[in-house]
Amino acid sequence: MKRIEISQEVRSHLARHFRQDVPGSKFYAVSPEELLEQALQLFPEQFIKAKPNSDGRIRISLVFPESIGISNVVSISELTPKEQEIIEIVDRQGKLVRNVKTARIIPTKECQIILSSDWHLITMFPGELAPPLPKSLDEHDDYWDNHVFIEPLYL
Repeated sequence: MKRIEISQEVRSHLARHFRQDVPGSKFYAVSPEELLEQALQLFPEQFIKAKPNSDGRIRISLVFPESIGISNVVSISELTPKEQEIIEIVDRQGKLVRNVKTARIIPTKECQIILSSDWHLITMFPGELAPPLPKSLDEHDDYWDNHVFIEPLYL
């Protein structure tokens, strides 16, 4: 297994998952290196056996024994009836998505790590692997029809 490299560009992109002042899913770890070290110690076989997919990317999906962060995407079925009533449509990076504002935090044990075939980190995030967002709300997708973004409300 090769050493995982992290470019400055990727490090900037990942800030949203490690800094509390930026919206998005959050890791409890303070840096990508800390989380990768923990992942490598707990799941060495996953990394040793990792192979690039047809698109040249290595995707590693891990479920840690304890929560490693909070997810900002959840199944609508995980929302309370009150939260389901207040789902709204918002613009997220130029795409209209379902969103709910809640003071509830949704912990996750899941982590996604995506690497290039030469072991450069492309991205990592807490939560389950989700397909790309549809181009519009009129375009149906089994996953996104049943999932929403969580926007934390700080009381």
